[in-house]
Amino acid sequence: MWQERARALFFMEKKSIREISKMLFKSEKTIQNYFKKLPEYKQEKEKRKKTNRQKRKAYQKQWDRQNRAERYTNISGESIRREHDVAAMILSAERH
Repeated sequence: MWQERARALFFMEKKSIREISKMLFKSEKTIQNYFKKLPEYKQEKEKRKKTNRQKRKAYQKQWDRQNRAERYTNISGESIRREHDVAAMILSAERH
């Protein structure tokens, strides 16, 4: 039966509902409704959310290290003065 196969794919092979629906030719809604009836679904869903949050946080830190490092390394008195002048011009511009 498709339910047993879906259960194995989700809990053992860690497939997403979208992937399972494509493999079993069932709608995502059908599979999701079936999983909602299972007692262990909620725990698995929370565990995956936590894992994804950790992955996202690690990715953001790595991205920040790669892309924002240059922005702050070349700070000098001249660059601060230039940024101040630009900000002053923007703020003092007439608005109609």
